[in-house]
Amino acid sequence: MPSKNDLSLFKPGATSVPEQPVEPKKPNKPVKQVKPAESKSILSPRKPGRKPKPAAEKETEIVALKLTPSELAVLEEKAGLAPKSTYLKHILRTKTDVFE
Repeated sequence: MPSKNDLSLFKPGATSVPEQPVEPKKPNKPVKQVKPAESKSILSPRKPGRKPKPAAEKETEIVALKLTPSELAVLEEKAGLAPKSTYLKHILRTKTDVFE
């Protein structure tokens, strides 16, 4: 069998190349399965990432508000680039005594 990039068969008057016998493949040796060693890094002994908040501090409850379009426009103007809910929580926590 000609090599992969052999173009001699396309030349005028070329004859086919006799095929070379293919040697049978030897059976592969079984691969040993190696388990990775436990990570004992001095630099990061704990799992990476932020520690989870305690359940008491998580904000899981939802309060829905309905506003008029003009009220929403005023709220969006005052909030600026901050999300509306974040702005409202900040106002409720700092300027009122609702949560005390």
